[in-house]
Amino acid sequence: MRRRGFFAFAAGIMVVAGCGSTRTSGASTANRLSVIAPMAHGQSWDLALRTLATVLVEAKLARTVGVSNHPGGLDAAMMNTFSAAHGPFMSDGQLLLTGMPMVAGAEITNAAAVVDSTTPIARLIGDWAALVVPANSNLRTFDDFVAVLRRNPAGLVVGGQSTGGSDHVLYGMIGKCLGVDARLLEYSGYPGWSEAVEALYDGRVAAILGSARSFKKEIAAHRMRPLVVSSGQRIDGIDAPTLMELEVRLEYSDWCGLLGPRDMRPEDRDAAVALFDRLDATPRWQEVCAANGWNRVYLSGEDFRQWLVTETGRTRGVLYDLGLLKSSSTRCRGGCVKRP
Repeated sequence: MRRRGFFAFAAGIMVVAGCGSTRTSGASTANRLSVIAPMAHGQSWDLALRTLATVLVEAKLARTVGVSNHPGGLDAAMMNTFSAAHGPFMSDGQLLLTGMPMVAGAEITNAAAVVDSTTPIARLIGDWAALVVPANSNLRTFDDFVAVLRRNPAGLVVGGQSTGGSDHVLYGMIGKCLGVDARLLEYSGYPGWSEAVEALYDGRVAAILGSARSFKKEIAAHRMRPLVVSSGQRIDGIDAPTLMELEVRLEYSDWCGLLGPRDMRPEDRDAAVALFDRLDATPRWQEVCAANGWNRVYLSGEDFRQWLVTETGRTRGVLYDLGLLKSSSTRCRGGCVKRP
């Protein structure tokens, strides 16, 4: 199996309310929020985080929101410092942007699970995936792809972003659902979409998995053909069936959310959850999500924590089956219906 760098997660920004903004009570407006983004400026969910910071200030939910980028991710010392931080959230709240790469990265590096080392606050938005091939590919349908994959898993190279990331995990899940030994799957990870697309057009990979919305222009120009999407319902602008339609009982969305320090007091956790409950309900946030093609997959508080426990276990099982972990105590057992 080919493996490339797992993930590359620098400047900071501060969004500040204008001088003419109306004052609101401390009970409803956070004074200052600081959010860590474990990625470079412009990568992954960085744009969504910066947009969120702006909306928080515009909606008078926070007076200032600072964003700091860490392109290399958080090392153990930095993560421990964040996890141990505590203080009145509405006065000086500290948050960490998270998503599938961080969950998988903690498993691969044998660090403490994200859900155990932080306080889950809210899952915000997600991104459905699509499996695409060049327009002239002999793989005309997903059934064609499945037939080749079952016949010779290692002979069908699929590309996407970083090894061990969302695309790779999704490919592993698809393979398991189809009854294919995940260790035989050949996956090539690239640092960004442009490199993955170049590999597709150069013939170095037969197909790529990635953000469905990112492929729309290439699909509309008839340079790519979508075979399947990972959403529960068909996606506007992409003429492809869902995995569920094809009897693969799997929905999968790359996602991002926010975490608080591990030792948050209950009242601070409740205040943080309430703040983002209000954000998700604002028309402005809903508008910018729709405009950017971000799917609102909101969960908060205990619901998000329980979901993250389950998702961590599912991810750990797939990473083990892909050969990226030496052992797993939470192997995926069932949940997929194999195609006949």
